[in-house]
Amino acid sequence: MRSAPKAIASSNGKVTGSQRRSQLRIDAILESAQDILINEGFHSLSLRKIAQHMGISNGNVTYYFPNKKVLLRALIEDMLTHYDTEFENEAAKFPDAPLTRINAYFKYLINDARSANSRNFFYQLWGLSTHDPIAAELREEVYTHFYSQVLIQLKALRPDISDIELKNKSFLLMSLVEGINVILGSGDTFIHQFDNIDTYLEKQIMALVQA
Repeated sequence: MRSAPKAIASSNGKVTGSQRRSQLRIDAILESAQDILINEGFHSLSLRKIAQHMGISNGNVTYYFPNKKVLLRALIEDMLTHYDTEFENEAAKFPDAPLTRINAYFKYLINDARSANSRNFFYQLWGLSTHDPIAAELREEVYTHFYSQVLIQLKALRPDISDIELKNKSFLLMSLVEGINVILGSGDTFIHQFDNIDTYLEKQIMALVQA
C-alpha cells in the first residue's frame, strides 16, 4: 500500500542530503506504523511502540510526529497519495478513453480489495472510527477523497446526466466498492462459492456507470 518516499526539496528546488535523510526517516516511521496497525491493530499503535519496532529512541519519532493525531493523518495522506499515484499511472494509458479509464479504476480497486493488508488497514480505521473522533474525521476524509475521484471520472464520461444523478451514482459506485472490501474479507470458503466473481462485479459496475 505504501508509496515510494517523496524527497523534500529546498527553496531552490534541490534536495540536500539532510532533507533526503529526513524523508527516509519519515517514510520508515510511516511504514513501521502501517505494519503495526495492520498486524496488531490501532490499539497497539503508539509513538513509543513505533520507536521500539524500529529500534530507535522515542525522540526520533516525536521529532517528526509530535502526537498520534499527526501520525494518523500522515498515514491516511500517504495512503491516498499511493492510490492516486497508482491510478494516475494506469489512467495515463487511456488519456482519451474515459470509459476505459473508469473501468481500469474500478478494476484496480477490486484487485486492491483482494489484498489482506489493504482490507486490514481499512478494517482497523473503520473499527477505531466508531469511538475515536480523530479516526472518524479521517474516515470521512477517505470517503470524500474516493467519492471525488469517482465523480470526476463519471462527469467526464457522462456529461449527459444531471449533477444530482452524477452525485448519487458516484455515491452508489463508491458504496459498492466499499461493500466489496468487506465481503472479500469474509474468507476463502465463502468467496470460492462464486466463480469468476471479479469479472461479474466489473460488468455490474460498468452497467451502472453507463445506465
